[in-house]
Amino acid sequence: MSIIDEIIFTGKVLYKEGLVNSHAGNISVRDGNTIYITRTGAMLGYLTENDIVKVPVYKASEVDKIASSELIVHRAVYQKTDYKAIIHAHPVNAVALSFKVGEKFVPVDNEGKLFLKEVPILPEYPSASPELAEAVSDFFSNNPHNIIIIKTHGSFAVHNSLNYALKLTSDLEFCAKVFNLVSH
Repeated sequence: MSIIDEIIFTGKVLYKEGLVNSHAGNISVRDGNTIYITRTGAMLGYLTENDIVKVPVYKASEVDKIASSELIVHRAVYQKTDYKAIIHAHPVNAVALSFKVGEKFVPVDNEGKLFLKEVPILPEYPSASPELAEAVSDFFSNNPHNIIIIKTHGSFAVHNSLNYALKLTSDLEFCAKVFNLVSH
């Protein structure tokens, strides 16, 4: 499967599972010194090849202005780590629990304990801001976790496999839903 096909497939799954709303979230894959990233405002559930743009990892380009507004975060992570894939989603239950718990989410269900163990929750930062880019990229360059929640905002999952980043995002939402149901 090509990088573009993989991104299109991932967008469909994210939307179908309710991990993003109609025009939210973004996906990227690094290939050498190139980032393939969804276009700003793209509907992840209905991506076409035209919704994926190529930008350089280490410098700004003219294409940056049509790339996802969160390109600043993706680029910073790729510059500081060896990861090859990033998913930024807005899983409703994970966002909701970020209002209720402190600096980490510890799943209570068996699958969550096995696969996620715990998910750090970073403080709220403005979307697509240099502060968010620095916080997320510093975290992933200094910690073994592959998924985090940004308080009140959403999740970032990183991995060398886009499919595994998707799995983590899906696992997070499932575990957050269980947590929210049993925490009442």
